[in-house]
Amino acid sequence: MHGILNKGNIIVNEAAGDMSRKETESAVNVVQDGSQSSSCVRRTCESDSCWSWLVCGVCALCNIIICGLTYSYGILFPSLLDEFKQGKATTALVGSLAMVGTGVYSMLVAKVYNRIGPLKTVIAGTLISIAALLVTSRGTGIYFIMVSYGIIFGIGSCFVFLPLYLTMPKYFIKRRSLALGLVAMGPGGGLFVMSPIMQAFVDTLDWRGTFMAMAGIVALIGPLSCVFIRIPDDKTDQRDAPGEDYREKLSYLSFIRNRRFVIFTVATCLSYAGHYIPSFHMVRYCETLGISTNQSSKLYIYSGVTSLLVRPVIGRLCDFEKIQAHSLFQIAAVAEGIATLLLPLAKRYIYFVLYFLLYGCTDGAMFSAMCVACMFCFKGNQRNRGFGFYQSITNIVSAFGPALGGLVADSFGGYPPAFYMSGALVALSGVIVLLVLFVKQDHQDPAEAAIRGALLVVEKCTVV
Repeated sequence: MHGILNKGNIIVNEAAGDMSRKETESAVNVVQDGSQSSSCVRRTCESDSCWSWLVCGVCALCNIIICGLTYSYGILFPSLLDEFKQGKATTALVGSLAMVGTGVYSMLVAKVYNRIGPLKTVIAGTLISIAALLVTSRGTGIYFIMVSYGIIFGIGSCFVFLPLYLTMPKYFIKRRSLALGLVAMGPGGGLFVMSPIMQAFVDTLDWRGTFMAMAGIVALIGPLSCVFIRIPDDKTDQRDAPGEDYREKLSYLSFIRNRRFVIFTVATCLSYAGHYIPSFHMVRYCETLGISTNQSSKLYIYSGVTSLLVRPVIGRLCDFEKIQAHSLFQIAAVAEGIATLLLPLAKRYIYFVLYFLLYGCTDGAMFSAMCVACMFCFKGNQRNRGFGFYQSITNIVSAFGPALGGLVADSFGGYPPAFYMSGALVALSGVIVLLVLFVKQDHQDPAEAAIRGALLVVEKCTVV
């Protein structure tokens, strides 16, 4: 036991020595360049600190706002469909472009993020989103709205959405997956919080007033993003293997070399292609069954609540070494696929409630788990670019899912064939993940492994 204590003291002393050296270097910098260096010292914080959890909470709230406004497009869908009469496929494409905008421009946003940091990136995205929503409220046609809302608002939302995930590995080491799971509550929490608000806006303000009100809500993200003023010193995530940073800057195609990443990306593309078809078209489908718009809009609340509750649980489960994130995705994908294939059999409102409760659980489990799995396919600066690449590819595919569902519904004169296609795609994505069994997992980043090992020894010494 004395040996363990001695080792623990050595590690603690070395850590203290490192901190002392850093403080000395900071003091020298203050002497040389007083105001600038002093401000830099004040703006740092420790990983896994109280400030880190504050940042995590703010990121979750910002994600709820931006995702809630985007994923609640199904409530606006009937109003725009009746206003412009351009068909289900074209009208659904507007929402699809906005929804996938949170990820399709991720490679661009990742580059901007690496240059100017999270604070300026999020503020830029907030301003772009506000302008796009105000312009959309004056839209004169569905194609005008497709550009202003589907594309421009999609770009702005991506500048907000992606930094919320990329900053978490900086603020957390021990509870990184849990923090990512909490931030990933955005889609589920957004549906729970924003869908009744959106329905109230549509009922009282019509669709033009709703877009203006959405701009006011997005403006709240600006002051909330000020928490990014304090960022921990980056110890592991910006360390790349020799030569890898140069090769990654040359081409994003190098990510294809990571076979696990390729499998996860293909599986997510298949699931995205079918996952959002039921949620986008459910309000209109319920109208054909005699279910009122007010009742059908409440379905989003049920899925939002369950998704909100499941996501942090999945993030916490992923912190355990024996639980594989991709296995959780696989279970959820197969369950959702089967349920969606059975959806056309539902005729009573209670069955739709049960479906959306399951839909919310699988939504939270699938995409929280896959975010964690893809995030840790890479090390260092590769993580930012790799996750941005993953978001871009998967969201490009998902842009056509709801529109394809609307096209199938128009072609066959009803929604059941679209739901069959949706269920088959989602179930197939779970089967694709089985290919991971034949791929060898990469070794852990040595720098990060060393820090984790040191923390583990210190904790054991503290217990003794």
